[in-house]
Amino acid sequence: MAKKLTSLKKDAPAGMLNKPVAALAIVPLNKSLTVTARKAYNVMLHIAQRQGAQGADGSTGFSAPLNAILRGFGAGSNVAVDAKRYIEQMMSTKIEWRPLSRGEQWSLLPADAAAASFAEGGAADTRDELRMFNMLSEVRLYKKNGENWVTWFYPPTIQQQMLGPNRWARLELETIAQLGTYTAVALYEICARYRDNPGGVTARQHWSWWVAVLKGSELARQREWRKFKNEFVSPAIRDINEISDLEIELLEYKEGRAVAEVQFAVRRKQAPEVAAARAEQQPADVTQVARALALGLRESDVDAFMERYGEAAVARALDAMQRYAGAGASKPIVNKAAYLKTILAGLENEAHPTVAQPGTPAPAPAAAAPGPMAAAPRPAAAVREAGLQNPATAAQQAQSRALAQARAVFEALPEAEQAAWMERLRAHVVAAGTATPTLMRRLDARQWQSPLVMASMVRFYMEQNGLG
Repeated sequence: MAKKLTSLKKDAPAGMLNKPVAALAIVPLNKSLTVTARKAYNVMLHIAQRQGAQGADGSTGFSAPLNAILRGFGAGSNVAVDAKRYIEQMMSTKIEWRPLSRGEQWSLLPADAAAASFAEGGAADTRDELRMFNMLSEVRLYKKNGENWVTWFYPPTIQQQMLGPNRWARLELETIAQLGTYTAVALYEICARYRDNPGGVTARQHWSWWVAVLKGSELARQREWRKFKNEFVSPAIRDINEISDLEIELLEYKEGRAVAEVQFAVRRKQAPEVAAARAEQQPADVTQVARALALGLRESDVDAFMERYGEAAVARALDAMQRYAGAGASKPIVNKAAYLKTILAGLENEAHPTVAQPGTPAPAPAAAAPGPMAAAPRPAAAVREAGLQNPATAAQQAQSRALAQARAVFEALPEAEQAAWMERLRAHVVAAGTATPTLMRRLDARQWQSPLVMASMVRFYMEQNGLG
């Protein structure tokens, strides 16, 4: 293995990671894995490969300063505490390696195990072997000469595969650092495996296989392929095609009218737009995540917003939220995730304004306004601070933005207040004679997110509170 590792180190440029094929399609089994944790794991693997089979200190562990793995923490933040969050993810996340194709299942087995199995006459039994383990087996955090350091150890199977893979994909760490979503990183890693493949296509798998591998969680609610493609895969393809030296294309295969299997066409760009010179490994950038955590947001929410709106938009929205929080606002932000989502929706509406369909009926006259209620602070000013320009053009666009803001404010309310407003809307539609059996069932079930209820609820709430 030492000879193979030496060759591996010589063959890989400084900014390249030779990642074993067996580790490309991983599925976390017991919790979701964040995009930052996956990026940091790649950097740690690159460091381990550069240090060699015995590590930096002659042991079987590998060591590096935390800043070499994660960057972006503010000067006043506790780097050890923040980094510990990602290290704990790797320690506690149980993963399953899924072969990209049946012909690559053997890459899960080290050569000596395969030979021993064959000698015992059990080679056929080991072809479908499935191994599950945590990403790291042990981690040590400490200070060295005043600097935060980490030493980590891999489980035996990962150690064998990571340091001496039979087959590997060559990944550009600079590209991975620029990709903003988990789906984009996972898809890039898989497609890079086929960069120089004569067939120019990935393995063909059922769409559910791709959802589990690209979403980063086996626990996530199963989404139908059409929705998952539009929300996650298509933006990831655009990012990869723009940032990397690859150009990929989605290929779908139907059974009847429904998509059954999926694969991707992969082509190396003739004149890549990426920089010719490759930098050293790039630490995973946690700048925006650290800012969001300081404002009281959850990392899972931040990851979801980056998947939906992109890292640049999230950064602008955090700027606006930070200014609001620092201005000594009289009303606290009750639901910070909903507040940030409102700003992001405003940014998106400005970039892609929606025009109301002609003939949209005006909202029905509102009943007597209910008593005053405590509402979340309106983020309209924060949206303007984010750099938006309020166009004095179509009134439909202004109405569309007002509805989006009203919905976000309603989402920020506690559930008890939302339920109270549902009761008021129910009484209103009954009095107005516009109630239908289906609408009443949705209202009774408190399903205000239902498309049938949503428009009426948001308009009613906006009228009663003078929003927009």
